[in-house]
Amino acid sequence: MDEVRMSRRQVLARGVIVASALLAACRSAPATEERSSSPASGATMTPAVPEARSTAAASKPSSDPVRIGMIVALSGPFASLGENLVRGIQLALDELGTEVVGRELQLKVEDTAGNPDQALAKARQLVERERVHILTGVTLSSEAGALRDYVVSARVPLIVSNAGLPGLTRDPKLRSPLLFRVSFANGQHEAPFGQYAYERLGYRRVALTGLDYSAGHDKVGAFARRFQASGGEIVGEVYAPVDTPDYGPYLQRLAQLPADAIFAFYSGVDAVRFVQQYTEFGLKDRIPLFGSGDTVDESILPEQGEAALDYVSSSHYAVLYDSPENQTLIRRCRERFDTQANQFVYQGYLTGRVIGEALRATHGAIEDTTAFLEALRAVRFTGPTGEFRFHPESQGAVITVFIRRVELLPSGDFGNVVLDLIRDIDDVSF
Repeated sequence: MDEVRMSRRQVLARGVIVASALLAACRSAPATEERSSSPASGATMTPAVPEARSTAAASKPSSDPVRIGMIVALSGPFASLGENLVRGIQLALDELGTEVVGRELQLKVEDTAGNPDQALAKARQLVERERVHILTGVTLSSEAGALRDYVVSARVPLIVSNAGLPGLTRDPKLRSPLLFRVSFANGQHEAPFGQYAYERLGYRRVALTGLDYSAGHDKVGAFARRFQASGGEIVGEVYAPVDTPDYGPYLQRLAQLPADAIFAFYSGVDAVRFVQQYTEFGLKDRIPLFGSGDTVDESILPEQGEAALDYVSSSHYAVLYDSPENQTLIRRCRERFDTQANQFVYQGYLTGRVIGEALRATHGAIEDTTAFLEALRAVRFTGPTGEFRFHPESQGAVITVFIRRVELLPSGDFGNVVLDLIRDIDDVSF
């Protein structure tokens, strides 16, 4: 069967852009922080696994294709995030091959445009019309919030590829055995960076800025709380709406604050505009800009160019991390899509890899919901950033936090050079 190729134009024209088996052969065949393994205050253990959706199917694996539904933003200001998540899962499915334990793999992708209502409608379509066995993707926290109750009531496993809505894995009232996340809870890598900024970067007074939506407040807030707990002072906060064309008024407010440095969280086209305008406004020479790794992700770094130089950030991924698995991912992404890998490609890859590992463990019996969820919780493998595993209570990924700095590389490209690692950070300890 020919290799599936997809474009955003095809997604918008057809709705479902992939429904096929993928070929086995792709073109390629430290500072530390004490890990907290104890539950967060007031947390409860993960509730009992729901009954399998089909008792008959649970007794014997089906020979039908395994249908994977993926809902991501492929239009609007967060389109680049969704496109890269799809690329990542394609790389993982290419790696798995035409089939897993005798079952063909089918990927069906829908565009949410970053709209929670559209995300819910597309999820219903995939589950009720396309009869997918599992849902993945979810770009934004607002989408995750809209999907949570439906997924739980429909008893369809959901592996979140990006959306960092903290309560989805941290709040005992929202958690479910059906919900997993391979990326991070918002604040999971920003919280330890708050301590690092005080102790290692030497900042004492920091101003905060970010996008004015849930993820922005979650990430900035997690950094601020840990920075203050370490002894630092927050001297002001400035938030801007998503898809702001002119950051002048917000930069003027930041310029008036008595800060040693400014911590920022922006993403997508907003990150490009903010970083460029921060330099054009003349602030870069006066106040260091640093913050969440989303703001200088490799998917947008070429557009930011010199304006992003010296930006120090935290992230759960680093393209320049030198491990064999990461180098393989980078090479295969370049060969398959002629583009640089980034955190969203990485997260999409983890999504597909986790599904494949659980399928193998259950001999393809994805219809046996109980067994499949147990297999998901037990998944462990060596991935691009080291060992991947889920926290047993939250079912969110335990991550390594990379501290990086944007530098001009010998190749002439800009890249996030790894300065430090903070290992084994879960999503219930901050």
